[in-house]
Amino acid sequence: MTASDTQHPVVLRRIQLSTAAWQLLCEATSTILDLPATNSAGQAAAPGTEFLQLGSAQPAPLSGDAEAAAWSELKELGMSPAACEVALQWMGAVSILLTAPITVTARATYNGVSTTSVLGLRAGRGLAVHQRHISEVHGQDSVVVGSEDSMEVTLFDMDNVWGATARLLPPLDVVQAASLAAPLPAGAATSPGLSSYGPAEDANVALSVVTAAEGRPSRVWAGKWSVRGGQLYSVPTDGDASPAHVTPVPSGHIAHELVAAVVVAHAALPVAANTAGGPAREGGGK
Repeated sequence: MTASDTQHPVVLRRIQLSTAAWQLLCEATSTILDLPATNSAGQAAAPGTEFLQLGSAQPAPLSGDAEAAAWSELKELGMSPAACEVALQWMGAVSILLTAPITVTARATYNGVSTTSVLGLRAGRGLAVHQRHISEVHGQDSVVVGSEDSMEVTLFDMDNVWGATARLLPPLDVVQAASLAAPLPAGAATSPGLSSYGPAEDANVALSVVTAAEGRPSRVWAGKWSVRGGQLYSVPTDGDASPAHVTPVPSGHIAHELVAAVVVAHAALPVAANTAGGPAREGGGK
């Protein structure tokens, strides 16, 4: 697995649907496949639904009319043959996210728009769900004040995890670069930081990778970056963004760190989880 482009398309399938339709699709798939309420890390077993309602771990139940409208939408999109049914290929695709042993979460802000993306990786395939939010700057922080009633869902090969992630991040070269523009400076991880931190922030990105193998404690990796005046900076994940703890890094650093974290996460899984087939592999939607 590398950060470089491949000859394969980054996105195998892409679809746009309402938040209600996505919520119903996740709930129906979970019920049909009799999935547990939580995964092996103790997290909600539907990682693509936890941000549908701000400040809520679980989205509110749909009303009768909203549920009927959502089933109608899913049928028009070819994702459901009839109410309370999910097309087999989409059941398999959604199950990738709902049962993913590796989950990547990406949060970013650019030009007053914040985004949340959750990517589940399982058995060589990945499913990403992406939502845009309206944000306001309060002091040094961006605060989400509303969300679009729309979700983008994409199916991709796990080898294209960076390409699938990058297209959901701010459209800046220093953010989306697939390879390092320059070697990392020696001792970058222990750099004393800067005497100054440049102009106001252009964009920010926060990534996390959670590995949840059954019977093992979950593993978490996290990274955070800021773009100021065209320069990419690595920011501590403990919230200390003072100049003394911020390090300038070359473009491509985000791809380098994420791909390395996913490789480590994959290697930490039991052999059975790495090679498992099941509905996740069947649900290519290709």
